[in-house]
Amino acid sequence: MNHPHEGHRERLREKIRKDGLSRLEPHEILEYLLFPFIPRRNTNDIAHALIARFGSLSSVFDADYNALLETDGMTANAALFLTQMPALVVQYKTSKAKQQSYLNPADAAVYLNELIGHQPVECVAALALDAKGGLISTIQFRSSRADAVNLDMRNLVKELLLLRATGVIIAHNHPSGDVTPSEEDIRSYDYIKATLVPLEIALLDCLIVGDGNAYSLLDNAEGSRPAGGAPIGHFIDAGVPAAGEFDLLYNRKTDKK
Repeated sequence: MNHPHEGHRERLREKIRKDGLSRLEPHEILEYLLFPFIPRRNTNDIAHALIARFGSLSSVFDADYNALLETDGMTANAALFLTQMPALVVQYKTSKAKQQSYLNPADAAVYLNELIGHQPVECVAALALDAKGGLISTIQFRSSRADAVNLDMRNLVKELLLLRATGVIIAHNHPSGDVTPSEEDIRSYDYIKATLVPLEIALLDCLIVGDGNAYSLLDNAEGSRPAGGAPIGHFIDAGVPAAGEFDLLYNRKTDKK
């Protein structure tokens, strides 16, 4: 016997087959995700209740497991799945990132901005790269403060040597979204570069990211600054991925005009 809601579910599946998730309302995305975990109830009502309680799709994914279970009709498996969606996106981004070269600073800026650019506290991320610019591993350091983070240079060097990285791109975020470098940022760049030179690990770029923007400190090498030490780095648009990259994350179709 067919499920009483199967006709509606099939219409939603057909809509997704035709246009992807990009044309769906937030509650419809939730409704679809809940299909396999709640087979005998109307997941549309549950999805509406989740959005009404938590306020947005992202807030549902960030919600506590027990809080999700308080919604009428939710099951333990469904709640567990929803709590893992942020981790799933991170895994997707990391896996996708390993398929391309990061010798182009703009590509690195997009990836790093998505990784840490929207964090509410300052974070540091380092891309350990091979000789062809391929990503070996992403190393992250986090802080409990919104305005500062300490880069553990000893641990970073240890990781880079263990990974046999020949190059590295280092970035930290400015939660304010203003990626203009501070004097401390410039001093940190000089320190990082001086530390890596004798290890024959190339510092390919040092980025500040936030809110879709990025600033490259690469041009701030000693001897290339104007009098007074003013930065001569450059801004990078880190809000738009290269064609075909991060389509799942951005919820975009590659043929979208």
